[in-house]
Amino acid sequence: MLNSSTYIARWLVPFILIMLITGCKNTSGAMQNPSPAPETPTPPTLAVTGQTVTEVPGDQATPTPAAHNPNDKVSLASAESGGKEEEQEPAKPPASKPKIDIQDPYNQAKPTLLGLTLKSSPETVTDKYGDPKQQFQMEDDTDPITVYDYTDFLVGFNKNNELQFIDIRSSEINPGLNGLKLGETTSDVFKALGKPDSNTSYVMTYKSKGAILKLDIDPKSDKINSIKLFAE
Repeated sequence: MLNSSTYIARWLVPFILIMLITGCKNTSGAMQNPSPAPETPTPPTLAVTGQTVTEVPGDQATPTPAAHNPNDKVSLASAESGGKEEEQEPAKPPASKPKIDIQDPYNQAKPTLLGLTLKSSPETVTDKYGDPKQQFQMEDDTDPITVYDYTDFLVGFNKNNELQFIDIRSSEINPGLNGLKLGETTSDVFKALGKPDSNTSYVMTYKSKGAILKLDIDPKSDKINSIKLFAE
């Protein structure tokens, strides 16, 4: 019985030693080469360009160009121009009015208006008042009239280049009627020119040799709204 136990013990001791040695090696290997931790997946990268959102994995996120929108340039240009103050052109001085120098005021023996007599030439008018603002022609089968427009007054010439009429358009100028101007009353007409040859609620006229001075009257306000001198 003792011999059998001794025999078993002899075999168990080497077996235990082998197991211990093997176990130490495995433990040492496990300590020296730990198992790699599981990789955490990299969250996808969102590339945003314009209005396009593209999901790109990992570090390879590359912006995806947005579709071309022609309104983008317009909007950008509008934004840039809106941020700048508009350049304003310097105010232009008001156009100078022709200087009215009345040396020969109206009288029935020698009817004038603006110091001009009928049958004056275009050169006489332009020498006195400069070039007109514009020029146009009134068509007439028998005698077309060329009109010089000076804004405040008009003058018209017949086909023989003779002054045919003068039409006052502004109350700011002195037409040379002894101080009488547009916008004044009929009582002012009597004071400046005397009794007219013809007088109605609408028109007052003064006749001279070869000429007629016509004053149109507004019956409601009793004021002059037109002054004309024209060939008879």
